[in-house]
Amino acid sequence: MRRKNEKRNSEHETVSSGTHQPDLFDGVGGRQATPPSLSGGGGYQNICTVLNFEPEAAKKKRDPRLEEFRQMGLQNVWLEVSEEIGVDAMLKMWRILDRDQSSIGDDGRLLVPIRSYSTFLRYQRNRYIESLNSMGLKPREIQEKLNAQLCERISLRHISRLVHQE
Repeated sequence: MRRKNEKRNSEHETVSSGTHQPDLFDGVGGRQATPPSLSGGGGYQNICTVLNFEPEAAKKKRDPRLEEFRQMGLQNVWLEVSEEIGVDAMLKMWRILDRDQSSIGDDGRLLVPIRSYSTFLRYQRNRYIESLNSMGLKPREIQEKLNAQLCERISLRHISRLVHQE
């Protein structure tokens, strides 16, 4: 049924089925002629912006109230806290602490009774020891885990005391 010398992949020729129908595109499927490219090269691709993940780009503008805190004589530790958590959070905390009349000294300063951060870390470590014990680990295994995971060297005697306090 095929005619001799018929080219089915020609860009400019198509197989005729007897009736003449004008081709919408030159070629078939993936062999269609390439449409002329836009003069601008696609346009949207030329407006790509470079993403900047540098730490300097992420820095916020310094809150002007930090300078007011400094001028009014707020201690350096509270200036550092304000900068770390934000001035608004610091003001909220300050109002809460100020409500407790028992923590205000004779000179009008707040006396903030708070334990050291190491107390919190020690508490968390002890809860971890208790959980390892409840999982069935022996004091020697607990000691090895603490050394490997927390880089803490604790005596077997201390671990045994913590475990038996429950």
